[in-house]
Amino acid sequence: MDRNGDRPVSNGDAVREEALAWFVRRQSGDADTALSPAERAAFEDWLARDPSHRREYDRLAGLWTDIGALPDPRRTKPVRRAPKPTTSPVLSRRRILAGGVACAAALAAVTVLPTWRNTVRSGTGERRTLALTDGSTIEMDAGSALTMEVSEGERRVALTAGRARFVVAPDSARPFVVSSANGVLETSKAVFVVHRRPDGAVVAVEDGTLALSVNDGAPERLTAGQCRPYCADGLRPPIDGGVAMETAWRQGRLVFQDQRLETVVADLNRYHPAHILLWDDSIAGLRVEGSVDIARPDAALKAITRTLPVRTVQLSPYLVLLRSA
Repeated sequence: MDRNGDRPVSNGDAVREEALAWFVRRQSGDADTALSPAERAAFEDWLARDPSHRREYDRLAGLWTDIGALPDPRRTKPVRRAPKPTTSPVLSRRRILAGGVACAAALAAVTVLPTWRNTVRSGTGERRTLALTDGSTIEMDAGSALTMEVSEGERRVALTAGRARFVVAPDSARPFVVSSANGVLETSKAVFVVHRRPDGAVVAVEDGTLALSVNDGAPERLTAGQCRPYCADGLRPPIDGGVAMETAWRQGRLVFQDQRLETVVADLNRYHPAHILLWDDSIAGLRVEGSVDIARPDAALKAITRTLPVRTVQLSPYLVLLRSA
């Protein structure tokens, strides 16, 4: 992982640091007992000193409130109108933290989907394999979401979060169409991975041929061994060795090749039992390179703090702030 140079501290950064310090201090116990009378007076004085102080503090307090409304990170929505799965019952948050990511990954099972519209999600640390009635299969990485519609006239999937591997059964009369971000892929027979990122998506072709259109532009032909990212402004240059990188999760690894920190955090959030939040927008573009064991996402987070000018603040078992050091 690469270390970026130091940067000057702006006034906004200083206010954010102060807000975070006050928040952590007040959350260390009951608000009335965690602070002494003098400290409470100092806190009120700090809030009143500048409107930006209250804005930053309220922003952090809002995150704290929102975290209580987050669903169980291992809970997945049932497949609409599909047969009831026979997997283990949903885990509580307490059991999640005790069991860890490896336990959740063991819950992966094959779900057979009917021919109508379905929305499917995989939980944090959970992988799911979907068998379509046309003979195609979809292997969902952890923390992924997709909507599909398989009928007599079409086979269509929208990947809205995470990553999935598609093994498309041949059918020249019904192209298989996958949309994600601002891109659309079409094939009649192929094996490929689509990875949804914060700024777009990546397509990696293992076998066969497909056509990729971005922003309703002319389709580009991709063949086996090619990996192509795209974002809001269009196609990006091919990634050498990208197919191996985008399929490493199937062997228990996450591989990052000169990736933005916000992209790395988005992937870690699909495996980490706590939600990792970038507190400083300025660190989102820090570059990361390395390989991560998906069974040890916390070790990956520690490696990031060792190699980049960032550090973590654990606000609860379910929320970790990643901020500039």
